[in-house]
Amino acid sequence: MSRRVLSRRASRWVSFALLAALSAAASRGQQEISVTLDRPNAFEPAFGKVEIEAVVVAQQPIERLVFYVDGLVVGETRQPPHRVTVDLGDDVDTRDFYVVAYGADGSTGSATRTTPGIRIDDQISIRLQQLYITVTDAAGKRVLDLEPDSFRILEQGKPQEQVTFARDDIPFTALVMVDSSASMAGAKLRSALSGARAFFEGMRTLDEGKLMVFSDRILHRTPFTTFPEVLTAGLARVKATGGTALNDHLYLSLKQLEQRQGRRVVILLSDGIDSHSVLSASAVAAVARRSQALIYWLRLPYRAGAPAGSPPSLTTPWRSSSEYAREYEALGRTVAESGGRILELPAIEGVGEAFGEVLAELREQYVLGYYPRTAARDGSWRRVEVKVVGPRLVVRSRGGYVDQ
Repeated sequence: MSRRVLSRRASRWVSFALLAALSAAASRGQQEISVTLDRPNAFEPAFGKVEIEAVVVAQQPIERLVFYVDGLVVGETRQPPHRVTVDLGDDVDTRDFYVVAYGADGSTGSATRTTPGIRIDDQISIRLQQLYITVTDAAGKRVLDLEPDSFRILEQGKPQEQVTFARDDIPFTALVMVDSSASMAGAKLRSALSGARAFFEGMRTLDEGKLMVFSDRILHRTPFTTFPEVLTAGLARVKATGGTALNDHLYLSLKQLEQRQGRRVVILLSDGIDSHSVLSASAVAAVARRSQALIYWLRLPYRAGAPAGSPPSLTTPWRSSSEYAREYEALGRTVAESGGRILELPAIEGVGEAFGEVLAELREQYVLGYYPRTAARDGSWRRVEVKVVGPRLVVRSRGGYVDQ
């Protein structure tokens, strides 16, 4: 019997995020928000099309409610009745339902519910695929008012049925990588770390971050955490030194993100010149496809005055000029395929604005979900394309996924 299942590795993340939200709200003396999940029934298995309904009691305006099933966003509402319908497929396993209400003063309230499952032998799982999508107009301005029927999802050129839709501020886990080889010494590194600090301070209660400062080795790193003060502690002691092993550390970052839930993001600040990695850019591309993380490259010029985006023209004992160019261009393709993008920085002084632009984009993405109509589970690459109704609109999303 076939089943469709959502990922179920979110319980620890949800518990930690809830404790963090309650602690933050209490420390700021914000008004309490009471949330109750009325549906689904806690004593019946949830499968097929399921209605999720929440009731909110608060002494302040409620800006929105975000609904999750097994750690994945399935919808949101901005006014009563707070109700969404989601197609859970034929799976009859245990389900974790979670809803977060956001108040006008920044406080949050939440509720959880777990429904029972029924054991069925001899079954095939089809995973919900979630796409994080940025839509811009001809002038490059993000378009924020599209509805679910504005989008078409194609997998291997075949239309897919959209089963979930959300937009606006969906929580993320971001791993920020700062290249701090010897060429970044002094004011350059201070500016880079200042930009990273501003990004972390702009995170919200349910966002999670990690910082990795690297050269040919890791010079500084933090754990994954929701607390900016942990992410920014000790930066004054970091010094730029050594060469650059970009591929090795990007590979490591993507592997670490595979263990996180929801929307995963890498933000890389570097000129893209890799002189010390053992791994090639193709090895990074393979793990990037599996991780499904968005990659943003804040790209510095490899030398002063170099044209933006031009491949490096240099030769070292480690690589020839053609090898540097090949690796540089391969990294750019990996970024594009992930659904992220390259932000060109003519000089380090623009790093703060670039980090701010990435944060703003993450706040203004659409989230679409669908169950693939076919699943071979053979490790093949499944090409995914999203189209949108509207004149001269540009859609950016990841280019596909590994069927595993």
